[in-house]
Amino acid sequence: MGKKLVISCMDYRLTQTIRERSEKEDAYVFRNAGANVNGLRKALSQIDAEEVIFMPHNDCAAMKLVYRVIKEGIKVEDEIMKSLIDQFNSIKFSTTNELEKENVKIQAKILSEIFPKSKITIEFIDVNSLKWPERKPEVQLLRYNTKYEEEINGTYIIQSNSKESVIPDIQIANLLGLKIIKDEL
Repeated sequence: MGKKLVISCMDYRLTQTIRERSEKEDAYVFRNAGANVNGLRKALSQIDAEEVIFMPHNDCAAMKLVYRVIKEGIKVEDEIMKSLIDQFNSIKFSTTNELEKENVKIQAKILSEIFPKSKITIEFIDVNSLKWPERKPEVQLLRYNTKYEEEINGTYIIQSNSKESVIPDIQIANLLGLKIIKDEL
């Protein structure tokens, strides 16, 4: 029987919630910009998951980036376009709020393709309901099975089973001005 899999955003505000959830569930955790399942297809297809818990959130920097690229025409790296932006090109939206809702639909559809026999649960997190740690302008690249330690609070976390699958996310972290302080990938 497979394991539980938690997929979430790299946002520092979610770290305590993800930490508590992954320890309670004994789950693999994949975190990237925008909880972007499209960017993790290859990495996720290697996981035997009985249940997938998808945890996107509001006030998402990745969705703000998607909005700016599509609506304002700002330029980003080709890898970011292919991994994150292109999946939204045919979607109609006027606000980042609408885009966040569309993101949930798109990622849920991709998850059902990757994990056709798994139970998929979507838990949209309202970051305003969380107690946030102080933000650190840092990112940690962690393996998907890393157990969280207290020092990660306040840092952005990117988790995967390979660096190759998170290159666009590292580029997004760079756009956010984050410094890599730990690299397990």
